[in-house]
Amino acid sequence: MIAAALLVLAAAAPPEPTYLIERVVTMSGVVRRTSVFRDGVAVFSTEGTGGGKRVVRQPLTEVELAAFAQIADESYSDLARLDTLGQAPGEGRVELRIAPVGKAPLIVRYAVTGVPVLAVARIGQALDGLETDMAQLRASREDLRGWIPRVGDRVELEDGRIAQVLEVLPDGKRLLVRAQIGGGPASIFVSDEELRRLALRRIRQ
Repeated sequence: MIAAALLVLAAAAPPEPTYLIERVVTMSGVVRRTSVFRDGVAVFSTEGTGGGKRVVRQPLTEVELAAFAQIADESYSDLARLDTLGQAPGEGRVELRIAPVGKAPLIVRYAVTGVPVLAVARIGQALDGLETDMAQLRASREDLRGWIPRVGDRVELEDGRIAQVLEVLPDGKRLLVRAQIGGGPASIFVSDEELRRLALRRIRQ
């Protein structure tokens, strides 16, 4: 039996939201927000009762953004048909917002302890993975989508190591980058897209 209170509300049409999917979890005085914006940037923030707030920003790859867009679009019709399905006792609530391009935004509300329907669970699973990755970041990512690696460039990676670009080679529609990782003599080859995904920020000279 599904034990969740779900309410779907159509938001006002203008202005059009900038997010594609957004989830706000409120529990024990802590508000946790995970947002996927249409411009390809994800934001994870936490705020406690004491006023402390942490915000992490992460640019998504085109593949990641397309996956979230597909999930939102495919789940939309199921969410739009939802009625109230029962009351789930316990503390904590979730507000899930989806706004596929060209469709009126929807808001789904349910209890943290509830068991949501498949469409809600699917979106939640995708956001859980994104939130876990972003929660482990030590600081906000630099938006590197427009960065073209050049010989001599240095970037800080997610694991704290430094990568220096030693060579850049054309490889069809992408670039193949040879980079030295850390202080060792060994180097690796990665695509420019993969290097942007692994890098937190550029290190300025």
